[in-house]
Amino acid sequence: MSALAELQRALQRHVLDAGNADAATDANAFVVADTRASAQRRLGVYAHAYRARLREVLVKDYPGLRALAGEETFDAIAHDYIAATPSQHPNARWYGARLAQFLREDSNWHARLEVSEIAALDWAFGLAFDAHDAGAVTFDELAAVAPQDWPALRFVLHPSLQRLSFEHNVAAIRRALDHGEALPPIERFDAPQPWAVWRHEFAVRHRRLSEEEAALLALLADGARFGDLCEALATRHAADAVVLHAATLLRTWVADGWIEDVSGA
Repeated sequence: MSALAELQRALQRHVLDAGNADAATDANAFVVADTRASAQRRLGVYAHAYRARLREVLVKDYPGLRALAGEETFDAIAHDYIAATPSQHPNARWYGARLAQFLREDSNWHARLEVSEIAALDWAFGLAFDAHDAGAVTFDELAAVAPQDWPALRFVLHPSLQRLSFEHNVAAIRRALDHGEALPPIERFDAPQPWAVWRHEFAVRHRRLSEEEAALLALLADGARFGDLCEALATRHAADAVVLHAATLLRTWVADGWIEDVSGA
């Protein structure tokens, strides 16, 4: 290994694992100390800058989590996540992708379910906003489908649409934050609630789904046909009301821009 490669390896190891005495020793051997600063202090600048930049990324991506947890707890979460999750992607936009999962699994945080839930909501907001531009089916396009083709029709969900489930009122907390209002206290629901997050034009929106709506959207995501949706609705509604329920839901989804395309007609 060349001297330059060895230097780079030692510096990277120190930055990623600054608390490791062996890593510090390796890196110190390559750094010149003088009367103004020791080798350890010089290296510390890089280690601190690395963590500070990653914290800035998390602050930007997780405003709801920061507001709910408070500054001190958010800093503790960021510290633990950064220590456990070295940056692997050249684009810092994706550094926080695993934070909600980390909070669900880490022994320090897994008991705080509301914390992982609002982190998941924050990340869904970012995904919805950043989703690639795609068209949306119009009512006129659906009206042009022949009646005999409807049972085989498949619907492609818009890439900005995110589906989540929450056991706490984190959506109300994020909504209050976005509107500059006082945050409501944390509440736990009697049962998990399904929610949707999506981008409409240039704004990210979110709303609660009914259990039925969530189940049908899951079917669509798995490639179900319109006929399959009607069969699922038939287990819940009278036969003469099935088509009306399906049409009402489909009209809502088209109005919200949740259907990117249709196929199979």
